[in-house]
Amino acid sequence: MDENNKTPAGPEPFDRETEGVWHLLYRYLWPFQYFRDVTQGDRWQQQSSYQHNRLMRFCLPGFMFKWSALSAQWFAWGSFLDGTLLVASCFIAATLALIVVVLLGIDWLWLGRFPDRF
Repeated sequence: MDENNKTPAGPEPFDRETEGVWHLLYRYLWPFQYFRDVTQGDRWQQQSSYQHNRLMRFCLPGFMFKWSALSAQWFAWGSFLDGTLLVASCFIAATLALIVVVLLGIDWLWLGRFPDRF
């Protein structure tokens, strides 16, 4: 407890005004920060982390949509631009974004299909 205002001492509250643009973009696009590592700890902690991941699976379709839109945008830019290196980099970025969509889809299906890790 804090002596001055009698509130519990804990992490600082989220402040959007002090957060950088790159950190906001990271939080907007990268879903894996919301999930826990199920290989750490004893068996009970691993099962608890897996259950947390199953509860957080609801956010994966939103991230799949974001990455699909990003991939479609890169494919569109690649088809409209001229220049070999620029077009190739657009198509490579689009393919990498599509790989993230596939991984998110597999994760979403896996967490929905298997209720227990062990």
